[in-house]
Amino acid sequence: MSALTISEVVDVVFEKYPKLVKWRGREIEIKKLGLHHTFKNGNILYHVFSVVSDSLFLKLQLDTKHLQWKLEEIYEKN
Repeated sequence: MSALTISEVVDVVFEKYPKLVKWRGREIEIKKLGLHHTFKNGNILYHVFSVVSDSLFLKLQLDTKHLQWKLEEIYEKN
């Protein structure tokens, strides 16, 4: 399984964890939360979420300073 690097700003519905990702006209419903970690770059704290939909694994990143979500990577389930 190979990753497709996206690194695009997306809209995310968040209720305790990401529930829905809106990307390129698609709505991707999140079924399960995988790993979550944080890191800092300068004074900006980022949250990284690995999540699963019916057919995709997604890596999402939240910039807490600008409150902006990015879809960083997509993996297709086989």
